[in-house]
Amino acid sequence: MAYSREEQETTLVFEAATNAWKVYSTVPKHMRKLAELTELNVLETEADGTTPKAVSGVLSDKQVSMKKARVMTEEQRQAAADRLRKLREESAK
Repeated sequence: MAYSREEQETTLVFEAATNAWKVYSTVPKHMRKLAELTELNVLETEADGTTPKAVSGVLSDKQVSMKKARVMTEEQRQAAADRLRKLREESAK
C-alpha cells in the first residue's frame, strides 16, 4: 500500500563537493516528474512488485531552480507591454 498523504515527502539535498542534488521521494506525482529528468533508483515497491513506492536519484545543479516568481502590478504590466509594442514597431520599420 502506498504511503498515506501525511507520510508522503520529497527531499532535495545539495552536495557542494559534487555540485549535485540528491533527491528522495514517496510522492507519486513527484516520482513521475523526476523519472522524466533523471534515472531513479527504486527503494521500495508496492505489493505488486512493479509500482514504485519510494525512489532516489541525482539531479545536476542546472536541473534545479529557485527563481522567485515576478509579481507585477497592472501599471507595471501595461508599461512593459507599451515598451514591447514600441520596440516591435521600431524593428518592423
